[in-house]
Amino acid sequence: MISPQRRAEVVEALRRGTVPKAGLDALAVGYGRLQGTLDEELDAVSSGRGAFKAIRGEYGSGKTFFGRWLQERARARGLATSEVQISETETPLHRLETVYRRLVERIATADSGEGAFRGIVDGWFYALERDVLEDASLDPNDEATLLAKTEALMEARLASVTKVAPAFSATLRAYRRALQAGDNATADGLMAWLSGQPNVSASIKRAAGVKGDIDHFGATNFLSGLLTMLRDSGYGGLLLVLDEVETLQRMRADTREKGLNALRQWIDEIDAGHFPGLYLLITGTQAFYEGAQGVQRLAPLGVCAAEPGSS
Repeated sequence: MISPQRRAEVVEALRRGTVPKAGLDALAVGYGRLQGTLDEELDAVSSGRGAFKAIRGEYGSGKTFFGRWLQERARARGLATSEVQISETETPLHRLETVYRRLVERIATADSGEGAFRGIVDGWFYALERDVLEDASLDPNDEATLLAKTEALMEARLASVTKVAPAFSATLRAYRRALQAGDNATADGLMAWLSGQPNVSASIKRAAGVKGDIDHFGATNFLSGLLTMLRDSGYGGLLLVLDEVETLQRMRADTREKGLNALRQWIDEIDAGHFPGLYLLITGTQAFYEGAQGVQRLAPLGVCAAEPGSS
């Protein structure tokens, strides 16, 4: 039985001619034959593997609907989800920092709607504290010792990320200390910077000892850090949907080539196990996968896209 609120949200979205963000299980038809395979893949991601899937279909065939339906299914199975529309101006695929920013803005869990990033970070620190307090000799009222031991555990969990992106753990450390000191303005600014937001003041960055903004390579490592936090907090991983990837075909030749190369690198990294807990799903038109300006250009680079589904 669908609740009155969900029913109203679905009807309102359909009235606008858009895909509802929730309640898609009440509308989905014909996906039964896919559920078993998709659930197996989601379970594999929850066990620490990475996965990649490509969905193809013409305009209006239901690609976005399928992606959002799968997101609902993933959240119900304990994964976080996010959806990013690829755009030449706002989220070009070759500038992962922009994709990362939108990913963080739209990350959702079963308990929270979009914008769950800060809750995930705070929940992760809570999980670390809980692990630290398993030491019966520790006085839970000794805040200084608890903070120090929690930071030490944080550093241990993020060791592989810190090697390549020390700013990630440095910002988390500064964020926690700002919260402990009751400096909410600094904590908010640090969270904005960690989310990839531009125009964070220099004074906020100095609190964490970082400079500049997150770049393409930094975003790659920050994504690894996010996956670590999700895993430690009890989430199965992250389903990331990159929608409308076919827009690459309409971009300038140099931008298109950079975007396709970024996609190739991402697939290779997932296949190599560098993003455990990440399920990357892309959607595109038939022309994107088979046309001269699309994925076919990846073939000489040795990339074979996963067998596309249909939507």
